[in-house]
Amino acid sequence: MLLLLSCLHAGAQFNTTRIMQIGRNALYFEDYVLSIQYFNRVINVKPYLADPYYYRGVAKYYLDDLGGAATDCDIAIGINPFHLDAYNLRGIIRLRQGRSRDALDDFTQGLRLEPDNINLMMNKGIAHINLNQYQDAVATYDTLLTRDHRNVNAILYRGIAIVNQGDTLRALDEFTHATQLNKYSPNAYIYRALLNYQLARYNDALQDYNHLIQLRPLDPDLHAARAITRYNLDDLRGCLDDLNEALRLDPRNTLALANRGIFRIETGDYNNAIDDFTRLLALNPDDDLALYNRAGLYIQTGQPGNALPDLNIIIARHPDFEPAYYQRANVKQQLGDTEGAQLDYLTAETFRHERTQKALTAHNDTTNTTDTTTTKHTHRHSRSRNDNDIRKYDQMVIVTDFGDNDDKLQQDTPNIRGRIQDRDIAIDLEPVFALSFFPADTILQRPQYYATTVQTFNNTKTYQLPLVITNHEYTNNTTTALCFEHIHNITSQINQQPDNYNLYLIRGTLQATVLNYNNALADLNVCLLKQPDNINALLNRAATRYKTVEVIRSLDTDNTPDITLNHHNNNTPQTTFSILDYDLILTDLNQILTIDPEFEFAHYNIALVHCARRQFDLAIAALDKAIQINPQFAEAYFNRGIIKIYQGNQQDGTTDLSQAGELGIYKAYNVIKRFTTQPDNDNENNN
Repeated sequence: MLLLLSCLHAGAQFNTTRIMQIGRNALYFEDYVLSIQYFNRVINVKPYLADPYYYRGVAKYYLDDLGGAATDCDIAIGINPFHLDAYNLRGIIRLRQGRSRDALDDFTQGLRLEPDNINLMMNKGIAHINLNQYQDAVATYDTLLTRDHRNVNAILYRGIAIVNQGDTLRALDEFTHATQLNKYSPNAYIYRALLNYQLARYNDALQDYNHLIQLRPLDPDLHAARAITRYNLDDLRGCLDDLNEALRLDPRNTLALANRGIFRIETGDYNNAIDDFTRLLALNPDDDLALYNRAGLYIQTGQPGNALPDLNIIIARHPDFEPAYYQRANVKQQLGDTEGAQLDYLTAETFRHERTQKALTAHNDTTNTTDTTTTKHTHRHSRSRNDNDIRKYDQMVIVTDFGDNDDKLQQDTPNIRGRIQDRDIAIDLEPVFALSFFPADTILQRPQYYATTVQTFNNTKTYQLPLVITNHEYTNNTTTALCFEHIHNITSQINQQPDNYNLYLIRGTLQATVLNYNNALADLNVCLLKQPDNINALLNRAATRYKTVEVIRSLDTDNTPDITLNHHNNNTPQTTFSILDYDLILTDLNQILTIDPEFEFAHYNIALVHCARRQFDLAIAALDKAIQINPQFAEAYFNRGIIKIYQGNQQDGTTDLSQAGELGIYKAYNVIKRFTTQPDNDNENNN
């Protein structure tokens, strides 16, 4: 017996190790969502191991679920306080969250355990830079380079720290040294090109960009950056060629669109400039600089009626921006609104006078100050990518950073590999749960939900297919034809057994699958007349009524959806109509809970009804109950997270979404990516 037990233990150990290795392989091949499922299986069997939590955290990190990844690192470190990789990953997460001081603590703790760890030293230096501790950053990279003197990244980051200390010439030497060590390193040339541009060494910058584009010819940002360099060298044709190429490579490149629009203004190509700014506003409706530029172009091209709405928005958002008042006064005058034009002109004059007085006061305060700064170079006026000062509306945008553009959207594909959070998908609540004979297979092959009442029905063997509780049905021409064939057969059986309530349940369920909701309700009503406490029929009748209401709502063009998530949502509730069927739906679902208070799917569906009525607090309470009953209820976590984000509670919402993603609803990572707001970097100078 002892030998048998030993063999069993060895087999379990082998299987767990194998599943762990499969998860790591999936992680290596960027199957992040799938790898999480494997690590979950190991954690369920052996929750005392640190590695599964760490690797699950790695997968969540690549899915941009920073909160979930940090939590897994916390658990891994709690289990194993000597887990270097977990300290390193948690520090990287904290850097991305803007918590540079906490990140520094993690990297420092890791280096206490392994003082020669190159990765930890590299990241520690980055934390110092984020905290404006440039001298400490240089010292950290000096130490690193004594151990690995050819580490190009360390040289580059040391150069960045030196730039921030103000020693641009020494920094230029650092970047040049990096290019000599690795002439194929894009970052080395990028940093040197940026610094050459800032030093107005445009020919040197141009040479670097030429080399970079040879290395990465398909990078639109490089073409956009070279365009600005050529612009400063008065190579206008080259500038336009680069902007056009950047937009050919990436039609959504907002930087290239903005710069080409300004370029076209300067060259008098007003109509095409309007097109550029219109495209830019379609990508980012909050781009006030593009809006103001378009308004000016409408005036230039004799379209005052189109300019007025743009100017109204600008003035509403920037009430002290006097140029907009001058422009609107001009427009109103052209449109015959003389009184409005005079009011705008006087308002503009008032703001201009106040601004002039402030400028004079500031000048007088500095007349006795000796300015020792000598200007060694000049640029055409430009602004950085993140500078949204409305008064810089006519300045081109310079590229100050490179790398993957998080705003680029990949084409949606049927698989779940890679950075699924970057895909452009519609965000909506998970739908209502019902019973079906044709559940949609999930990509992740998640376990089916279990309900005693469903199992009881299946045990009767009344129908050849098992009944499954699901919120996604699989329907195509084949299954639809099969449904109609089975409906015909069940009808024949009903004629022979009119008192068999299960037959009405089956036919009603099949009718709902082929969207014959009226016939489905008729059959479910008969079933419930014969057996009023049939939970299966109550659930399907409530779900069928809910779907009927949703169809009616979709046909009403004046109706708005219950919850629409977008970056510009002000979360102002919209007026929606109330339908009596909502009360009937709740009556059925509440009757289920009278029979079985622990039936989590009834609580979940009740939450959807509350959402339709915009009673979001009641919806959250219902989902709380569903999750309390079933802590693995992924759809409930997802919907609760969506509702919380809609209400403005992003932190708790993303926590719920992280849990939903962990349980297999992979679109949760898309929502986390879109709506997670990171705090500003804690740039503190402790030197």
